[in-house]
Amino acid sequence: MRKQSPLQQQIQQLEQQLAQLGYDRALHQSVSARLRQASPWQLRYQQLEQSCQQQPQLQAKLQQLEQTYQSRLIQQEMLKTDMESIATQMQQLGDQRETLQKLDREIQQRRQQLDDLLAQQGRLQQSLLQIEELEKQYQNNGDRLQQVRRQSRVYSELAQAFGKNGIQALMIENVLPQLEAETNFILARLTGNQLHVQFLTQKATRSKTKLIDTLDILIADAQGTRAYETYSGGEAFRINFSIRLALAKLLAQRAGTALQLLIIDEGFGTQDTDGCDRLIAAINAIAADFACILTVTHMSQFKEAFQTRIEVTKTPQGSRLVLST
Repeated sequence: MRKQSPLQQQIQQLEQQLAQLGYDRALHQSVSARLRQASPWQLRYQQLEQSCQQQPQLQAKLQQLEQTYQSRLIQQEMLKTDMESIATQMQQLGDQRETLQKLDREIQQRRQQLDDLLAQQGRLQQSLLQIEELEKQYQNNGDRLQQVRRQSRVYSELAQAFGKNGIQALMIENVLPQLEAETNFILARLTGNQLHVQFLTQKATRSKTKLIDTLDILIADAQGTRAYETYSGGEAFRINFSIRLALAKLLAQRAGTALQLLIIDEGFGTQDTDGCDRLIAAINAIAADFACILTVTHMSQFKEAFQTRIEVTKTPQGSRLVLST
């Protein structure tokens, strides 16, 4: 006997169970068909139950609608009465279309005037904003003007102070007496008290109505005061030498230092014998004020006037220096 597979065994068990249950396929199909036919009645039954549940709400809504309907009927009667009253009034008033048209025209005119006024208001507001901005600018410019005026006064005072009539003039006026005294002290040594220098800082105008600032150097000798150009070369050299030396000493004194070196280049050629002697005497007189005085000259007759000499001679091989002490 052939052995059955597990699947066949399972099928056989299921067939036995179906036989025990007494399953009838035709009966099953008949019941399914009847259930499908009865499904609409089940749906209507559910709708009926839902309607029964909604009946109280619908009944209340129906009552509310009836009340609203009655209220609308009353309002309708009232409106009808009002319309009849208005119709009567219109018959009494007559045709007012011309008046309405006139009023419409006036309304249009008023609206146009209103638009014009609104536009004018906008322009005026814009002008007001511009005026306010200009006022701010004016205020700022006024403040700036005041500041500029203050600065201008300060600058004017500074310009005057640092101008020719300010600090410079005061410094010159303060220093000129000392410069004049020092110049005349040196010039007296060089000329044997024959020349005198005077510095003038003011002189009268041609109309002689006021004084003007100036700087004139007046030179006087035994014959009186005369122009600088009328003096000889030797006299002019001694005057220049005195002024320059006095000015150098004054500047060094104000700077808090001392003059260490004095160089006189070719000063003897413009002097006569007496002038040369006085120049040498003046140099010896002020020698103590300097660490070194160097005079340059081509005149051999003045070699003996100075103890220490540097002689420069020219040779075919070039210039040659000789130090004599």
